[in-house]
Amino acid sequence: MLLPLPANECLNLGGVRALRVWPARNVLALPRDVTQPLRLRDPTDYCDIFFAPDSAGFEEPEATDAQGESYKASLQLVIAHDAPDRQAAIARLRAVRYFVAAYTDANGLTKLVGTPDHPLRLTAGLETGKRPGDRNGYPLSFTALTPEPALLYPYQAPATPAGRAFSAGFGKGFK
Repeated sequence: MLLPLPANECLNLGGVRALRVWPARNVLALPRDVTQPLRLRDPTDYCDIFFAPDSAGFEEPEATDAQGESYKASLQLVIAHDAPDRQAAIARLRAVRYFVAAYTDANGLTKLVGTPDHPLRLTAGLETGKRPGDRNGYPLSFTALTPEPALLYPYQAPATPAGRAFSAGFGKGFK
């Protein structure tokens, strides 16, 4: 069977436009379908990550091995400009380390990535480049090997960035 082609007015834009992460241990259950909510221990324990425009993307190649099929989920982004507040925010993310994320793509679709049993793992670094025109900032990667692909989810990303790195409750109890 062939998949239908999208209508002419259908956008097909690349990139990630919004990202919210929850500590994996804060997620009690993922929804079975898009009509069910994400169940959380503490709804205030999340982080909206604001990143450099056109610096974020998502990949999820499928792989087959002796254990069967799996998906290597990878969310990558850059937080621009090295500064004390950004260093502190990255340190708080590193302290949590394992996440479930919701990203919204440039077409307005949102997907949940990672699970409490197969969480995304954060890696972060700093790049300053060698020349004045090079990018200066923190490349972040959230990666996981999952048994199922990311789930479509009706989460609404913040319309405009609030300008703060974390919700008031983010990372409570994490050291």
